[in-house]
Amino acid sequence: MTQQLNTSQLTQLTLGIPGFEYKDLYDAKRLNDLLAIFDESVQNHDPDLFAEISAYRACAGEDMKPEQISELLVRMAPLVGTFVARLFNISDVRDQQIGHIRGEFDSVFTYRTEIVGNLNKLFKGQTTDGWDIAALGTQLDSLLTAAGKQALFEDDPELAVSQLGADLWRLSKQENPSPADLAAYETVCRWSFAARQVPELQAFVSKWLSFKVPEKTNLENLVDHDTVAQSGYDVWASNEHHIRRRDGFALTDKRFKQRQTLYEVDHCIYCHDRDNDSCSKGIKNKKDNTFKTNHLGALMTGCPLEEKISEMHVVKREGDNIGALAMIIIDNPMCPGTGHRICNDCMRGCIYQKTESVNIPQIETNVLTDVLFMPWGFEIYSLLTRWNPLNIKRSTAQPYNGKNVLVAGMGPAGYTLSHYLLNEGFGVVGIDALKIEPLPLHLTGDHDNPPMPIMDFKDLYEDLDKRVMLGFGGVAEYGITVRWDKNFLKVIYLTLMRRNAFKCYGGVRFGGTLTIDEAWEMGFDHIAIASGAGKPTIIDLKNNMIRGIRKASDFLMGLQLTGAAKDSSLANLQVRLPAGVIGGGLTAIDTATELLAYYPVQVSKIVKRYDKLVAKYGEADVRGRYDAEELDILEEFLAHGRIIEQERARAKSAGETPNFLPFLKQWGGVTLFYRKGIKDSPAYRQNHEEIHEAISEGIYLAEGMSPLEAIEDQYGHLQAVTFEKLAEQEGKWRKTAEVEVKLRGLFIAAGTAPNTIYQSEHPGTFVMDRKFYKRHEPDWLKGQAALVVSDDATQVKVGKPAPFTSYNSDGRYITFYGDNHPVYAGNVVKAMASAKDGYPYIVKLFANEIAALDAAQQPQRDAQLRDLQQRLDATLLAHVVEVNRLTPTIIEVVIKAPAAAKHFEPGQFYRVQNYESLAPVVEGTALAAEGLALTGAWVDKDKGLVSLIALEMGSSSRLCATWKVGDPLVLMGVTGAPTEIPTGKTVLLLGGGLGNAVLFSIGKAMRNAGNKVLYFAGYRNSEDLFKVPEIEDASDVIVWAVDDRPGNDAIPITRPQDKTFVGNIVEAMVSYATGKMGETSIRLQDVDHLIVIGSDRMMAAVKAARFAALQPYLKAGHEAVGSINSPMQCMMKGVCAQCLCKHVDPETGEESFTYSCYNQDQALDYVDFPNLAARLRQNTVQEKLSSLWLTYLLEKA
Repeated sequence: MTQQLNTSQLTQLTLGIPGFEYKDLYDAKRLNDLLAIFDESVQNHDPDLFAEISAYRACAGEDMKPEQISELLVRMAPLVGTFVARLFNISDVRDQQIGHIRGEFDSVFTYRTEIVGNLNKLFKGQTTDGWDIAALGTQLDSLLTAAGKQALFEDDPELAVSQLGADLWRLSKQENPSPADLAAYETVCRWSFAARQVPELQAFVSKWLSFKVPEKTNLENLVDHDTVAQSGYDVWASNEHHIRRRDGFALTDKRFKQRQTLYEVDHCIYCHDRDNDSCSKGIKNKKDNTFKTNHLGALMTGCPLEEKISEMHVVKREGDNIGALAMIIIDNPMCPGTGHRICNDCMRGCIYQKTESVNIPQIETNVLTDVLFMPWGFEIYSLLTRWNPLNIKRSTAQPYNGKNVLVAGMGPAGYTLSHYLLNEGFGVVGIDALKIEPLPLHLTGDHDNPPMPIMDFKDLYEDLDKRVMLGFGGVAEYGITVRWDKNFLKVIYLTLMRRNAFKCYGGVRFGGTLTIDEAWEMGFDHIAIASGAGKPTIIDLKNNMIRGIRKASDFLMGLQLTGAAKDSSLANLQVRLPAGVIGGGLTAIDTATELLAYYPVQVSKIVKRYDKLVAKYGEADVRGRYDAEELDILEEFLAHGRIIEQERARAKSAGETPNFLPFLKQWGGVTLFYRKGIKDSPAYRQNHEEIHEAISEGIYLAEGMSPLEAIEDQYGHLQAVTFEKLAEQEGKWRKTAEVEVKLRGLFIAAGTAPNTIYQSEHPGTFVMDRKFYKRHEPDWLKGQAALVVSDDATQVKVGKPAPFTSYNSDGRYITFYGDNHPVYAGNVVKAMASAKDGYPYIVKLFANEIAALDAAQQPQRDAQLRDLQQRLDATLLAHVVEVNRLTPTIIEVVIKAPAAAKHFEPGQFYRVQNYESLAPVVEGTALAAEGLALTGAWVDKDKGLVSLIALEMGSSSRLCATWKVGDPLVLMGVTGAPTEIPTGKTVLLLGGGLGNAVLFSIGKAMRNAGNKVLYFAGYRNSEDLFKVPEIEDASDVIVWAVDDRPGNDAIPITRPQDKTFVGNIVEAMVSYATGKMGETSIRLQDVDHLIVIGSDRMMAAVKAARFAALQPYLKAGHEAVGSINSPMQCMMKGVCAQCLCKHVDPETGEESFTYSCYNQDQALDYVDFPNLAARLRQNTVQEKLSSLWLTYLLEKA
């Protein structure tokens, strides 16, 4: 269970500052010593600058103008870069970077500015008519040859011409330039002018950044697109020449190359020197200092973090990536989580509003990657998050201060808050209900051993389509697509995990596994809620949630967290084309692009596995597992898969990326439908660049299309959707027609609510403000916070941070962040800003106690922290204790998980799965289970044991039998709702097959509450019987029933009051009620309360029989409840929405939906069992193939 570290094989790092070892970089005292040595180096280098720095630190920036601070930081940054390079012995590498970048500015961008930028002036009123272009080209070749740049010209013609041009321009500006130099300069200018005018030269320089002119922004049409007629409606589509080919889930955007980045740096006008850096601070009205709005009506507030962008650009321009990164980290220490394809608030605040904005996210990411890919680059980034002389508020991380904070949620808000609190000296424990994969101990280190230093970032880097999906990062992991490099999440995760004061636990649900009161009892002093977004919006759609309809969050989580996107995964996620997405936000955009990318991956995986399985087991065996509908779908997938594989083979032989798009469009493609105009959509208004990128992958956007009705095929699967077609008339979108669109998949991305599930499970804990926790700003008095309701604007930089909830008990408070907070909800960077703005409030809560700490007591405080962490390990981590085979198809897994066991109540369940990073790999397939929803058959709270019983149906449930004693697992829960236990009633329990495992604990609780329990236990086969003593303990009378099938005999009874029957459970009940089984102590007619747990078919049969065969024998007005086995994924009570169960009011016919993972016990008469049965079949073609694939793998293993 516990990883052991072998230190003998670790990479060694010798630091370049005498007296320091690598382990010192994780020691607060030694970091302070390192800062003193840095200060000494600055004082020796520039005494005046050091005096200014000292003064800045002393006043903390108060009474200093922003321009003064910026200027000082820009002067300090290169000294930080120099010192850090010396520390890691990479001064030569840094010098090379500086030389290269300065060389680019001295050549390419000097040429761009001084020659290309002045061509209109130099050749005013002239054309190239009559010019001998060929001769001009020959002259340029001669100059390049004479300058020794011909070889460079072959490799990088832009750099060669730029160097030549820039050198000649400088010579022309000398006091007495030679005629030859002037003539050569004129030749370059003439050639450059011709390159602007002559078609063949225009083509030659078309991608030269020295000739790039910022395009004007078409404010009326921010996304260039074509309009294409479909059947009854029009769509936005990309111009053909903008289409980008995509094959799978590798990184889709490789980021700018250096010269492209430097073009953006050159494009910036560095407004910080006049306190006008609107990219950071926003664009304000001079009269009242309020933020201006752009042409779309959105406030231009700039970067939510107020990152020092312009200053960073100046430092980058000088070639100092380390210094530039230190500048970024002042305000954005978790910068791997921002940047390219994540945020654009800075661009919306850029001074360029009518032309192309500076692409700041690309620059930021370039600075980060330029450092990460240096020798020891990860170590440099990591150090700068703990030690940064530019950050005067907290230049070095503080030692542990004895205070502990529980952070609930490890998404962007949670991990950023954890960083800030760690640097302030707090012990931080992060929890998340998602499975979070462990990192190797040699990378993280522990209390006794420092981590292994990482010399080459490539050793950490993984291809995105092959990486272990860590689960860390929340929505950044499962919600953001491979447009963004998720290796950056590993950078953040590892950076935090290396901090001795930090622990992180996945599979721990706040409010389920761990409650507020328990957190206080364990030794936490503060709780921070950063649990992100929650329930997806359910739209008004007739026949909603029939098979083929999913929530976007369900799809994205299954794709990017459960792992369906990977060839190596056993995860099942079945989609068909054509597909539609409902919504207008970025989640809808992402869902559309990933659907289009996933379909070829899905059908390719199916055809590859199918062919191997047919070769192994024969076609009849493989196909015999499928019914008629499944065979139709299988044939559809196989036909498409073979076409995809043929195209992949053609492209490979041609040395190009496959072009799947023509086939995908032929099969119907993916279309996003929005009820208004695309220009009115949140995605367009907030980040139109992402729409441009998305349509270039081949999706369509249809505006003015509001869904009315989903239409089923003969099997109950979606085949079409009727839309209300709308058009804008007099400023409003009005209905003009109805149109039926053929769709086999529909994905709903209509928004979410904040995840405030704790309040739902523990009513009265917090005061609410509609969907959000009510926010409070403290009124400080002697270090104590008196909470004052905050009702100001819910806009970053406008509304107060107000991070406090209403909770205040014995001087303990709970704060909240990210999507939970109305000011900061909406995107990743706002979530991170909530942490930056909110952490000082937590610090202030404990400021007096921290100020009074005795440094001599530090060892005792550290020991207390270690004790807390060890207790948490023992309580929150789960591992296998026993694996028992109960029947040929049923497995029991006993797990030690004290916290998960503690809160179990009868009827509740868990999500169990093994770790992908620790799972065996056979023939390229990781034997990692999808999350399984399993009820606790029995729980020993004293010993912390949970018994889970699984029916081996699919690949994931069959993997349970492969787990070994001691294997670590994720056991998330408890979740679901406790079964209601009446008192003094007659209760009927109906268990079908595995459902009997659920009834063990329910029956016992019923009897303990003074109820009489009549228990019908039904089985398909006699051999399926298990845990007879437990069933007997759960009942006063048992009726055993086994289906009337060949080979089945009546189940023997061991108690005189029990009965046995051959036939189905409804037949058994009729026989019992009519007295055919003889006398009994409990009559069916006396039953007050009925609970049925089994397959959907069995529960549907009982529901129907209560109004038919059983009606004469049941008490009028009895309560009937079914434990609903909806398909489930996250089981976090309203996040992915896969578990939605359709209800129909039996009296009014009104439809509604219930989250089964929130409350599995549902009124039997309301459950729409045909809809449930259909939804349980949503992945069966893949599931049956995956199960046989697992058989194949296990035989090989």
